Amino acid sequence: MSEQGRRELNGVFYMLALQQIQLSKCSKTPRNYILYEYYKRKLAENKSKTHALMCVMRRLVNIIYGMMKNKREYQMEYLSKR
Repeated sequence: MSEQGRRELNGVFYMLALQQIQLSKCSKTPRNYILYEYYKRKLAENKSKTHALMCVMRRLVNIIYGMMKNKREYQMEYLSKR
């Protein structure tokens, strides 16, 4: 793991990434299915759980940066379940 950056901000993104890939207690569905599928794809690429979580963190940073740069809110794509 990289030791660069602000530790507090890194901790915030770590907790945010954990919450995004968690499954809901009642319905057992992911809270954010797009990031959950991304996490599962990274695990399928033989990445460790820690490294896959770091990839989710990086994806979240890119999303938030894009929102701030373009001054737009995040629009999650809703896909029909197969």
